[in-house]
Amino acid sequence: MHSSSIPTLLFAAVVLAASPSLHAAATVAKGHGEADQGFNLDPVPPPATNDAASKATFTIIDGAKDGASPDPAVLVDGKIPASEDQPRSNFFFANGSEGGRIGMDLGDVITVKSVGSYSWHEGVRAPQVYKLYGASGTSKDFNASPKRGTDPKSCGWELIAEVDTRPKEGKGGGQHAVEVSNKGGRPLGNYRHLLFDVERTSKDDAFGNTFFSEIDVVDAKGPTLERLKAAEKIVKTFKAKDGKFTYILNTTKAPELTEWCEKELIPVVEKWYPQLVEMMPSTGYRAPDQVTFEFKTDMGGTPAYAAGNKISLNAQWFPGQLKNEAKGCVIHEMGHVVQNYWRARQTNRDPKNTPGWVTEGICDYIRWFLYEPESKGAGLASNSADRVNYDNSYRITGNFLDWVATEKDKEMLKKLNAAAREGNYDEKLWKEWTGKTLQELNTEWKEAIKKGKREQK
Repeated sequence: MHSSSIPTLLFAAVVLAASPSLHAAATVAKGHGEADQGFNLDPVPPPATNDAASKATFTIIDGAKDGASPDPAVLVDGKIPASEDQPRSNFFFANGSEGGRIGMDLGDVITVKSVGSYSWHEGVRAPQVYKLYGASGTSKDFNASPKRGTDPKSCGWELIAEVDTRPKEGKGGGQHAVEVSNKGGRPLGNYRHLLFDVERTSKDDAFGNTFFSEIDVVDAKGPTLERLKAAEKIVKTFKAKDGKFTYILNTTKAPELTEWCEKELIPVVEKWYPQLVEMMPSTGYRAPDQVTFEFKTDMGGTPAYAAGNKISLNAQWFPGQLKNEAKGCVIHEMGHVVQNYWRARQTNRDPKNTPGWVTEGICDYIRWFLYEPESKGAGLASNSADRVNYDNSYRITGNFLDWVATEKDKEMLKKLNAAAREGNYDEKLWKEWTGKTLQELNTEWKEAIKKGKREQK
């Protein structure tokens, strides 16, 4: 080798080492937990609250966000969802779509040490599948918004890593965490822009777009990171004395309500859930053996709602209603757990639709007239007769159903519930059960209101 060629070779070696585009492929570390672990998923650290992404701006370059999804800014709000199915706390692309591209502008070129991404759902929306690109934005051919069909590498972007956290088997539900970095702590590169080319996790499931909860970008020259700390879990299990039912109480988001729930709410649950099961039977049906009650802080003005065998309770609403509507509200939602009218789609080839006034009215009838009639919460004044109809609202329907059960058919609740659960509800059934059409019953009930017989005195 001629001595004159050594400087040239040394210069080439320096260029190779310094060029971000020629770095060895980044390492993709993955963490996964099937349950809520507060994103403490070794070997990936929890999300940070003061990383470089906290001041970044986002652009949806391609694809459309789902109607239930907030804007992608939710990805850097420094917060994580309180539960596995919390659409307003996650960004996700539209159902049925093939994902899309999200652009992140950090505001200035920084030395990026690592990029983290976090997701959480109970099914195929949990895993993450995306390609991560980076760019300084200074190249002449740079395109900040390359649509799909355009290779980012052709317009000033560098491919940093390819991420895929899908399991070999199963849907991969739970919490997923990813950290893209280089071995030895070497920076990924000097970037102002990051591009996430997101794919759907399942070609066979329209709901396969990932629920992204948070994205972190760590600046190699940035401050010491402050990591999110998961709240101490307060989850207690209560088993019925006869062993038939189990109730799980999660007051993590409302620790001040734990004692009230144990002393006041759970005894009501233990007494009334079996009664609700007995009140609403149908052939071949078995109500859930386990019911979960979880307080949440992201429910807006909704006091509570039921989904399957899980009841979500508004941690902001309940404290002011402990001596008023709190327990009755839970009775109403337990009614929905027992109803399970979605079952009709599985057991009936051609199920008929059950009107919402029936579904909700049944639960308010049970609540106001069987559980707490002394509260007189669904009474109707005599001068209201001309303004009401059987299907006006939860409480009004509850009043109507109580009148039918009292005056026409004591077995009305069981019959109506069975028809709804089996997908056989039909307005004609009212005449079969009572000898009167629904409209005739409505007229007669309104006459009872005028006479002051529906005021719950």
